[in-house]
Amino acid sequence: MKLFFAGSIRGGGGYTKVYRRIIALLNTHGEVISELQNDSGIPEKEGKKADMAIHARTSKAIRHSDLVIAEVSHPSIGVGYEIALAESIGIPVIALYHRGSEHRLSAMIAGNEKIVTLPYDTFEELGVLLKKQLAPDSS
Repeated sequence: MKLFFAGSIRGGGGYTKVYRRIIALLNTHGEVISELQNDSGIPEKEGKKADMAIHARTSKAIRHSDLVIAEVSHPSIGVGYEIALAESIGIPVIALYHRGSEHRLSAMIAGNEKIVTLPYDTFEELGVLLKKQLAPDSS
């Protein structure tokens, strides 16, 4: 199974360690594709061409995924766009939301019956929830 993982990159730097832990967990369930895995620690050059390349690469990755998993605890226009793109082409979406976040979960995510939302308190709890959700017989 190809899993696309989305998380706020430009605005959610404080979540990078959490994202990497989630990606490691997801790797046990399938092939994970994520912009975070392309991160060499050296920021891409800013500008229109770099942004266009990111958009093209990310859109292609989503289109070739079986499932999009988005960590939505930190609001991000980009992650919202990725979720909407997946939904528009019929790719299922799971949204992960840390209950301890300083931000409220977007009503556009919480109110969308097509999106499976998994609120969690601890990383361990998240692991159990994901394992249950990604089990072959849970579809």
